[in-house]
Amino acid sequence: MKKWIFISSLLLLYLLGKAQEESALKIYGTISTDQRVTTSVDSGWIWNETRLDLKLEKKVNRGKFYANLWARNFGVPKYNEMGSLFNNEKIDPFNIQLREAYFQVDDFLFENLDLKIGRQRIAWGTADKMNPTDNLNPLDVEDIFDMGRHRGSDAVNLTYYFKGDFSIQGVWMPFFQPVNLPAGVFANALMPEFEVPEDVTLNSLNIHLNQPAFRFKDQSTLGFRLKGHIKGIDFSASYLYGVNGIPELTQVDVTPGINIYPWYTYIDVEAQLSFIRHHVFGLDFSTNIGGMGFWGEAAITKLDKDLYVKTIVRNIVPTMDPTITDSLVIGKNEPYVKWILGTDYHFPKGGYINLQWMHGFFHERGQGELNDYFFVQYNHPFFDGKLSVVPLSGAFIVNNWKEVKENYSLVYMPEIIYNPIPEVAITLSYIWMKGKGAGMFSAIQDYDMFVIKAKYSF
Repeated sequence: MKKWIFISSLLLLYLLGKAQEESALKIYGTISTDQRVTTSVDSGWIWNETRLDLKLEKKVNRGKFYANLWARNFGVPKYNEMGSLFNNEKIDPFNIQLREAYFQVDDFLFENLDLKIGRQRIAWGTADKMNPTDNLNPLDVEDIFDMGRHRGSDAVNLTYYFKGDFSIQGVWMPFFQPVNLPAGVFANALMPEFEVPEDVTLNSLNIHLNQPAFRFKDQSTLGFRLKGHIKGIDFSASYLYGVNGIPELTQVDVTPGINIYPWYTYIDVEAQLSFIRHHVFGLDFSTNIGGMGFWGEAAITKLDKDLYVKTIVRNIVPTMDPTITDSLVIGKNEPYVKWILGTDYHFPKGGYINLQWMHGFFHERGQGELNDYFFVQYNHPFFDGKLSVVPLSGAFIVNNWKEVKENYSLVYMPEIIYNPIPEVAITLSYIWMKGKGAGMFSAIQDYDMFVIKAKYSF
């Protein structure tokens, strides 16, 4: 049914475009496929995606309309029960996503004031893909290797342009959207391990998510940004008051028990996660010196309230009172700073290098819990750009500088890109991961993989 709706929509858009050729309705986008096969565990397909990324844009006298749709087959067929053969969504997993859909009015109310209303991607920051100040839209971490991907949000977005190179922006988002976590085998990348004593068995673990109430004060996000350009330097200062898209642990309820035969003790755990409000103050800059690009960002996060974890340990004798403790995780007067610095350079005879040093990834919280990430990529073109080789691409992550050998991660991702015609890119790459400790990539290091991608742009 979804496919027929989508095909009908495409036909309607095509006829609309033909009927309005004079008003220049633009339809463009990409068709791509992404296939991944793991090599370090039982060899097999772990990622299967074919995507139509469709963009629509129409400019009018004082504004424009823009929309972005994804239609894709994503995932592998699942038909381990006879009933699955009667469910087309299981044997042919297909979905449609409205990524963006908004209209813009220039000189709204008065000159130099622009208005955007609808679902939109509002990107802040100057760094390459990883932006500590880019917190308006929810992160889309479905693909852990597609850094910097966000979903669009319903918003009212006003920007006023001063004379010269300055502007001020105000954004109101009425509805909160959480982050969507990694899919498939990458699901463990951001999930902390639940540790129990060696002589105790974890019998069950149930996690409950406390969704914010549908009230303005609990759902809304406000953001303001002052942007300018002075003597070759682009910069901005921003402020956001909203809800962190990644939930935090706020309560753990532990119930012990005894199994008679065979004899052992166990615990049942009920955990609660909640979404926490915060203030984020941001600064960023970018410039060019001697042909080299430089950029940086810093985001100071301050919680709206103290973050506590309540631990309830029930007595093995049900009639006895439980032990209850409240532990402070992050105080509202304990702000923490995430930042990133980067540079890039295009060599005269071909070749491009990009270096970045980031302190604190998007899921890390608290000043003492922020890790260091070093990213590097070198790309060299051949045959007038038809072939590009990326021999050096990856990351080095340190979780604890005092014990680096036991708290690190390495990611190496060389690739080859071939462009038989300008509209087509075919990519072959390999992802190798190694690490120790509780790092993000250490959790998925068993899934080294070959990646084959192809994209057609129209």
